[in-house]
Amino acid sequence: MATEKKLTRTDLIKHWLLGYSSETCYNYERLQALGTTSAMIPIVNRLYDTDAERAQALKKYMVFFNTEPSFVGTVIHGVAASMEEQAANGKQVTAEDINAVRTGLMGPIAGIGDTVSQGIIYPILAGICCSLALAGNFAGPILFEVLYKVIMLGLGFTMYMTGYKQGKSAILNILQAGTLGTITEIFSIVGLMVVGNMAASRVNIATGVAFQVGEVAFNLQSILDSLLPGMLPLAATLFVWWLLSKKMQATYIILIIFIVGIICSLTGLLTTAA
Repeated sequence: MATEKKLTRTDLIKHWLLGYSSETCYNYERLQALGTTSAMIPIVNRLYDTDAERAQALKKYMVFFNTEPSFVGTVIHGVAASMEEQAANGKQVTAEDINAVRTGLMGPIAGIGDTVSQGIIYPILAGICCSLALAGNFAGPILFEVLYKVIMLGLGFTMYMTGYKQGKSAILNILQAGTLGTITEIFSIVGLMVVGNMAASRVNIATGVAFQVGEVAFNLQSILDSLLPGMLPLAATLFVWWLLSKKMQATYIILIIFIVGIICSLTGLLTTAA
C-alpha cells in the first residue's frame, strides 16, 4: 500500500508567503497566473516525485487568474493546496476541478478582499496615522506600515489555513455529492455580476456628437442614456470580447483600442463621460 503524501506546515507556509508575489510577471493575458504557479512549487515538490509529474502539475495553474492577493484571496491558494494534495493521493480530483473552484472563487473573493483592504483597513489606519503625522508625531507613518503589515499577514495566513483545512475536509464530499457544479455556477454568476459592474463603472466612454433639427438641439449621448444607460461602455466591452473569441492577442486588441480611441477623440465622435 502506497504511503499517503502529506504536506508539511513548512510547505504550506512557503506556499502562503510566495503567494504574496502572485503579481510577479503580471501581464494582461494571464494576470497572476505565472506568480501563482511559481508559488505552487513547494507544494508540487512535496507531492510529486519526478520532474515530469511536477511539470504537469504546474501547467494547470498557467491559466488566467486574478484575485485580491493579500488579505482574503489567500483562501483560494489554501483550497488549491488541499485539492492538489488529494489529487496526488489518487482521489478523483482533476485539473478541471481545481481550476473550476479557483476560477469560480476569484471574482467574489476579489470583491470581498478589495473591500476589506482598500475600503476598511487602509482608510481607517491611514486616517489615524495621518492625524498623528500632521500633529508632528513621527510615529504616524511607522505605525501605519507596521499595523498594516501585521493585519495583512495575520488575516492572510488565517484565510490560507482556513482554505486548506476546509478544503481538505469538505472538497471530496462536495465532489461526491455532485454539488461542485452548482457551487461553481453560483460563484460564476456572482463573478459575472462583478465583471458586468466593472464594464459599466470603469469603461468611461461617451459620444460628443450633437445635432440640430430645426430649432431643436439634440445630444446623441442623452438619447443613448435614455434608451440604455452605459450603452457605449457595453458595446466596447462586447467588442473586445468578440476580438478575444477570435483568438486575437491581447497586445493587438490594446493597439486597436489606442488607434480607434485617438481617431474618435480627434474627430469628436467619442469623449469621456462627464
